[in-house]
Amino acid sequence: MKIVDLTQTIENGMPFFPGDPEPRLFPAQGVLAPWRVLELHLGSHTGSHIDAPAHYFPSGLTLDRYPPERFVLPGVVATLRLEKETAIAPEALEGALREVEKGGALVLHTGWDCYWGRPDYLAHPYLSRGACRVIVEAGVSLVAIDTLNVDSTRLGTWHAHEELLGNDVLIVENLRGLEQLDSNLRYIFAFVPLRIAGADGAPIRALAWPRQKDDEM
Repeated sequence: MKIVDLTQTIENGMPFFPGDPEPRLFPAQGVLAPWRVLELHLGSHTGSHIDAPAHYFPSGLTLDRYPPERFVLPGVVATLRLEKETAIAPEALEGALREVEKGGALVLHTGWDCYWGRPDYLAHPYLSRGACRVIVEAGVSLVAIDTLNVDSTRLGTWHAHEELLGNDVLIVENLRGLEQLDSNLRYIFAFVPLRIAGADGAPIRALAWPRQKDDEM
C-alpha cells in the first residue's frame, strides 16, 4: 500500500504566518558527545498543522480533548483552480460535498503550495463564508487545504475560522503535494498532531492512502 506524504518540512528559513514565532532549530547546548538533541523553537501553527476551536474561541476545545479518531478519517479531494486571493464559492464544492460522508474530511487542492517560500504564498485563495456554511451543513468534521490559511491572510479575515471551528470542524493548513491524489478516489487521511496539553494547534504529519472497500471508520 502506497502512503502519500502531504507534509511540509519544518526547517530553518521556512515560511510562517506573519506575527507567529519564527521556527528555529539548533543543537541543544550541554549535551555530551556523541549524543545529539535538537532544540526546537516554533509556534503551534508551524508548517503543516491542525487548528482546534481553542485557536479562535477562548473557551473552545483544545487538541488533547479529542480522540484519535478525529484525526484519522475518510475523505475526498476537491480540485480547485483559482486566481490570487479568490474566495472559494459554495458552488465550487458541490461535487465533493456530494461524495464526502458525514464525519469525513474535505481536502481542498488549490495547487498553491507551488508558491511555498515565495511572496505569492500570502495571496492564496480562501473559503467564503457561504462555502464554510455548506461544509458545516454537509456534516464534514475536518477541512484541509494546501494554503497558509482558510481565511484571507492579506485581507485579515477570520470568518472561516469562526464558522468552521465554531461548529467543531477542525482545520488543517499548509499541506503539500495534493496533485499526487486522484479527486475521483476516496482516501483515508491521517492528520495526527503532537499530544500537547492545552494545545490550540500543533504540527502534524499529514498522510493519505487509498480507501479499500473493506475499510471501516
